[in-house]
Amino acid sequence: MTRRELLAAAPSAFSAAPQSPPRKPNLLFILADQWRPQTLPAAGDPDLIAPNLARLGQEGVHFTRVYATNPVCTPSRASILTGRYPHACRMPHNNLQLPLEEVCIADQMKKAGYATGYIGKWHLDGEERPGFVPPGPRRRGFDYWAGFNRGHSYFNSTYFRDTPEPLRNQGFEPDYQTDLAVDFIEQNKNNPFYLYLSWGPPHTPRTPPPRHAGTYDARQFHLPPNIPVSYQETARKNRAAYYGLCTSLDDNVGRLLTTLDKTGLAAGTLVVFTADHGDMLGAQGLEFKGVPYEESARIPMLMRYPRLLGKGLDNDTLISNADFMPTFLSLCGGQIPKQVHGRDLTQPVFHGKGDRPESLFTYGRLGTPGEWRMIRRGLDKLVVNTRMETTHLFNLGEDPFEQNNLAQEVSLGRRKDELKAHLKQWMKRIGDGQDPSGLKVRG
Repeated sequence: MTRRELLAAAPSAFSAAPQSPPRKPNLLFILADQWRPQTLPAAGDPDLIAPNLARLGQEGVHFTRVYATNPVCTPSRASILTGRYPHACRMPHNNLQLPLEEVCIADQMKKAGYATGYIGKWHLDGEERPGFVPPGPRRRGFDYWAGFNRGHSYFNSTYFRDTPEPLRNQGFEPDYQTDLAVDFIEQNKNNPFYLYLSWGPPHTPRTPPPRHAGTYDARQFHLPPNIPVSYQETARKNRAAYYGLCTSLDDNVGRLLTTLDKTGLAAGTLVVFTADHGDMLGAQGLEFKGVPYEESARIPMLMRYPRLLGKGLDNDTLISNADFMPTFLSLCGGQIPKQVHGRDLTQPVFHGKGDRPESLFTYGRLGTPGEWRMIRRGLDKLVVNTRMETTHLFNLGEDPFEQNNLAQEVSLGRRKDELKAHLKQWMKRIGDGQDPSGLKVRG
């Protein structure tokens, strides 16, 4: 048989070899401590100068209803890593060490074949400041390490690698952290990676680097209506410094996006920008976090993944940051631990189909007189105290700035009862440490 006859008889024998399946997505997870959800170009902020975050929103999806399980640093970060509510992983307040038996996302990503890296503030290893976290189980599956336990000293700060000798870098902390992130991406461009980059700003102290110290004129801010008139001068001053930090971080977002472009990884990398909690920044006459108002409990989230996500879209799926772990593991081919509370939202988030969560549960100030629990369902938001008494009720469609508390509105009794029933279902599902009757469960 001639070669031509052989080809005609069995063309498949000489066809191209089957193509290998697409490489797993890289995951670049960027967390900015205390970045409020309203301070984003995608959220319509008229004051923020952030061209790179604007680009990320234009090339990806802006998620408009994302909440922390508990809007303070340590509990929220524990939920991000474990997919569990803070009471369940024994992280109800700041400066605790995450129990070693908790299964974390980086452990599972390693098993799925990923290079894992952590850069920046950790805040999951107890009280120590800045705090050397030694190689091994306390790093929770992250092999590459350039971090510290606690910080918020943004100039000439300290970090650690694999020995307890502190390393110092000159200048603005997020700049050198981004240098390290760029190096990590370039060194792992041929293999799937999971990089968690944890910046300290815009958390206090509100001291931007010199390049943005004078970027904002405090007099020019468009203040929302829920800042009391008596507090507006202070709010303007604080915003000028806060926004200077935000714009400084945006510079570094641009460097990361450029690196992904230059390495050819942009199309295959899921970029996530979010925070551990928000900042009241003068709303309701309050500062910082830990309260159930939207500026504190809700968090920003932008995601770009060209393979599956559209461009320039808003997505109003109800998402808890306990949902991050199972969702990202599902997308990346990792195994989701059975004990997680978070929901795998791969279908509604990345494919636009499947059931979307009906409600979402958040709590805060656990173990204190100000302990609260919150349910978000549809446009409604209800907050209760330890006696299960309704303290706040808002319709966020009609009252997005939470200026009209309907908690005492007699005509809304049925609505409050329905929301409270959903809240109790959540408490039962996640094993909350308080009986729905309002009585503490004895351990």
